[in-house]
Amino acid sequence: MPRGCGSELYTMREHSGASRNARARTLVLACLLAAASVLLGCSGGADSSGTARANPDLRILAGSEVRSLEPAIQSAARAAAVSVQLEYSGTLDMVDRINQGAPFDAILPPSGAYPSLALTVKPVARQKLFYSRVALGVKQSRAHALGWDQAMPSWSEVTQAVRRGQLTYGMTNPMSSNSGMSALFAVAASLAEKTENLGATQIDRQGLKDFLSGQKLTAGSSEWLADAYVREQDRLDGLVNYEAVLLRLNAGQQLKEPLAIIYPREGVISADYPLMLLAATKQAAYDRLVGALKAPAFQSGPVARAYLRPLDPTIRHAPALSDQLVVELSFPNDLKVIDAVLASYQAELRRPATSIYLLDVSGSMRGERLAGVKAALGLLTGLDPQGTQARLVRFQSRERVVLIPFSSAPDTPAHFSLEDDSQKAQTEQALRAYLDQLTAGGATAIYSSLTVAYDIARQELAREPGRLVTIVLLTDGENNRGLSAAEFEHQWAELADTGEAVRTFPILFGEASSAELGRIALLTGGRAFDGRHGDLKDVFKEIRGYQ
Repeated sequence: MPRGCGSELYTMREHSGASRNARARTLVLACLLAAASVLLGCSGGADSSGTARANPDLRILAGSEVRSLEPAIQSAARAAAVSVQLEYSGTLDMVDRINQGAPFDAILPPSGAYPSLALTVKPVARQKLFYSRVALGVKQSRAHALGWDQAMPSWSEVTQAVRRGQLTYGMTNPMSSNSGMSALFAVAASLAEKTENLGATQIDRQGLKDFLSGQKLTAGSSEWLADAYVREQDRLDGLVNYEAVLLRLNAGQQLKEPLAIIYPREGVISADYPLMLLAATKQAAYDRLVGALKAPAFQSGPVARAYLRPLDPTIRHAPALSDQLVVELSFPNDLKVIDAVLASYQAELRRPATSIYLLDVSGSMRGERLAGVKAALGLLTGLDPQGTQARLVRFQSRERVVLIPFSSAPDTPAHFSLEDDSQKAQTEQALRAYLDQLTAGGATAIYSSLTVAYDIARQELAREPGRLVTIVLLTDGENNRGLSAAEFEHQWAELADTGEAVRTFPILFGEASSAELGRIALLTGGRAFDGRHGDLKDVFKEIRGYQ
C-alpha cells in the first residue's frame, strides 16, 4: 500500500517486467486502485480524521518526514486540548513560504539549523522533540566486502569506493530534503577536515563531485526515496537517509538483503526536529503541545516505534538503534556557505540532467489553465526570483530542456540547451518566448506523446550514458486520441530499455483521470502530483527535487 498523502504513487517491485505478463499488469492495477484512492482522499490541510480544521489552535508547517507521525501527534494534541493542523513542505520551501508571509503559527522542520539562519523573523520559542542521525545504509554483503562491518569508514573512504565503482546509492535532492542537504554538508565538512565553521573557500568541489557520481537515484523526499530503493534494490548498493528510515526498511519484509547502518568516522549531521513557534499569541497552546510531545508516553511510544531517538536519555530507544558514540558535525553557520554549496550542487556537482515536459494544450486548457502552466514553467526560467528555492530550482547549467506540447497528436519537440553559460540568458528568453506563443485546441493524445518523450530519452542516454533524464506530464483530461493505455503498456518493455531508469512524473490537473495518471506513475517508477489545488508553481518546484 502507498504511504503518506495521495500525491505519492508507487510502482511494482519488479519494474522491468511490468508489461510482460498479465499477472504483473493485474498487480499494477491493484496497486493503482489503492494509490488512487489515497490521492483523491488526502490533502495537506486535514487532520488525521481527514477533516480540515477551519480555525485550529496551531497551524504547523512541517517537514514531510513527520507525516507518518501525524496520527500520533494529533492524538497527543487532543489529549492536551490543542487543535492542530499540519501541512508539509521541504526545508528550503518552508523557509521561503514563511518569509513570504504564509500564515503558520509554527514550523516543525527536520533540522532547525537552516531555518534559524534564514528566517527573516526569528522564532519566539524553540523546543527539540526527538532526533535522528543521517546515515549511510549499505547492503550487508557490500559492507562486508568493503570491510565496513569491521571498522566504520571515513567519508573520504566512502568517496573512494564510489570512485572505484564499488558503491552506488540513492539520496534525496539537497534542494528539497534535509537528509540530502545534511549528507552533502557532512561530506563537505569531512573533505575539508572541519567539524565546524566550514568556510566557502574550504569546499572540495572535486571531492563532492566524486561522491555524488555514485548517486544513481534522486528523490524529493526521504520516504519516497526509501520506497524507490525497495523497487530498485537490485541495481543499488544502498542509500543515504535518516537512520530511522533505514531501520524501518530493515524491519519490513521488502528488502532482499538487510542494510548495514554506516556512521562515517568523521561524523554525521543529525535532524533534531525542533517545534519553532512563530506566533507569540499562541504560546499557551504551543506549551501544551510541546508538553504532550515530550511526555514519556509519547517519547517511549510513537517516537521509539518510529526508530527515532527520544530526547530523554532515560527513555529507552528502539533496540535496533546503535548505542555507539558518533561524532556530531555542525551544520554550516553561514548562509553564504550554504548558498555556495547548494548552487554548486545544482550547477556543477550533480549529474547533468535532461528534463522533458509533456504539456497538454488541448481545447480544455484554454484560458487560466494554460496561463498557469506558462507561469509555472516561467518560474523555472528565473521569472520569479523570490526566495532561495525559487532561485535554485530554476533550470541549471548543463541542463537540457525539451518541451513537447500535445493535443490530438504530439507537436514537434522544442529543444533548449543551457550547457553554454554564456548563452544561458538568451536560452531562457527563447524558452519563455516559446511558452508565450502556445495556444490551446484539439483533443488529448497522452500515450502517443509519451512514446515521443521516451524516444527522446533513449537518444539522450545514447548520447551521454548516466545522464539523469526525467519526464513531466501535465494534462487536464483523459486520453482520447492515438495510442491507448493498453497499447502503451504493451510497448513498455521496449520503451523502458534505455540503460537508465527514466521516470515520468504526471501532474493531476483539471479533470484528468487519477487512475490513468496513476497507472503511468506506477509503470514508469515515477510519482504523481496533485496540481488541482493551490499554485501550480509549487508543484513544479516540488518536482525539481526529482530531476
